[in-house]
Amino acid sequence: MRDEDGIQEYKLAQLMPPEGASRLQQIAVLEIAQAQAQLLRVAFVRKTLLATLGLQSPSLEQVRRLAALERYDCRARRQRRRAADMLQHTDATGG
Repeated sequence: MRDEDGIQEYKLAQLMPPEGASRLQQIAVLEIAQAQAQLLRVAFVRKTLLATLGLQSPSLEQVRRLAALERYDCRARRQRRRAADMLQHTDATGG
């Protein structure tokens, strides 16, 4: 990850926590921002790869790369969902 990606995630996270958010809520918001940034990166790479993909006979490397992108996408979605659940749980419990 580039340093500026981390800075953008941090800035996004700083904008999102509710007033008076606990440290745990701030962490959850940061994790949501990181996962969302990862999803955006995966979508960009996937779009670029699909634009150059030989649809009649894609190379094995292209297929492997698409499979890897799918795994990264699923992982980022799980991370975002867990962080959102943590944020919701801490909000409901006041923690």
